[in-house]
Amino acid sequence: MSEREPEISASTTDTSASTAEFRRFAAEANTDATAPWSMRAPGKRVALLAVGIIGVAVVLGVVAVIVINM
Repeated sequence: MSEREPEISASTTDTSASTAEFRRFAAEANTDATAPWSMRAPGKRVALLAVGIIGVAVVLGVVAVIVINM
């Protein structure tokens, strides 16, 4: 028996226990509270954030073009 055999047998574990534990956790989790669409952010705030991000991207693009052309 080589030294490698025990390493291989020790590294191959039964994952069915982990799978069962995960399935139990998923079944008990409150999916409504963790859903990303349940944040209920007002549309005006989302639009303002999007405009801000686009504005920052435009400014960074202009700065990049200026720096590249120097």
